[in-house]
Amino acid sequence: MFCRVLIFLTLWVGTTFCARSCVKFEFAQEMPPSESIQVISNYSAVSRTELFGVCVPRCMKDIRCNAFDICNGECRTIRGWLPIYTDSGSGDLCERHQIKCQDGYFFDRQNESCIQHDICNFESVPESTCFLSAGPSSNIAWTRKSGSTPSSSTGPTAAHRGLYYKFIETSSGAVGDKAILESSRAFQVKTYCLTMYYHMYGATINTLTIRTKNGNNAAIDRWTLSGNQGDVWHHLSGVNLPLDSQTKIIVEATKGSSITGDIAIDYVELWPFACP
Repeated sequence: MFCRVLIFLTLWVGTTFCARSCVKFEFAQEMPPSESIQVISNYSAVSRTELFGVCVPRCMKDIRCNAFDICNGECRTIRGWLPIYTDSGSGDLCERHQIKCQDGYFFDRQNESCIQHDICNFESVPESTCFLSAGPSSNIAWTRKSGSTPSSSTGPTAAHRGLYYKFIETSSGAVGDKAILESSRAFQVKTYCLTMYYHMYGATINTLTIRTKNGNNAAIDRWTLSGNQGDVWHHLSGVNLPLDSQTKIIVEATKGSSITGDIAIDYVELWPFACP
């Protein structure tokens, strides 16, 4: 059962719900009222406290919602993080409040708490939320990059999200060389769901593989894809990975026969439950 604590400040009201851990809606910014495409639902109330009392629990229960606005006697639940599309023609300002968990965690509505969420978006070095690091058996590197890869007719021109991604440069090395990322932490005994974006464009694209390896046992392929997939970022919507404290996740790219074999990945996420 949630406990609610209202904190009154001069400029804004912050609302905290406490379950297994505390989950906060924190003030994000003042903004013009947005277009309806961002709005899930609208509610009216007499006081600001009542508006918080309506929108906070409704947003908590709706999987689409991770923020709400307070606007002149109305609150509205919102889908999407900042930055958002706003109507610059409106003179009235709203307050945007967003669900806030500490870095590396996300709000799990089923358990009503913030739980660990592993994500590699490659935007910073080091990256505290990333669960992957260079594998010792690599003979080529996964390289962090922004913008286009060095070779023409292969690789992305930009990251899928943010500024940075990781890719393999195939202008040197031998056919079959491998770039390996391995998980660097211990996992609970359960099935996790891995999602990511990948880019495999070029005439000599080889193979991208996700596998798991338990101790000294042979690695098990969980997903693999080969060949030119076009000049576009694709979304891998979910691969189930049975994990435990002795099992590693491996993301491996294999070099093709020439310079047109660059493989890239971005926004790799590991969710602590099985894929839907």
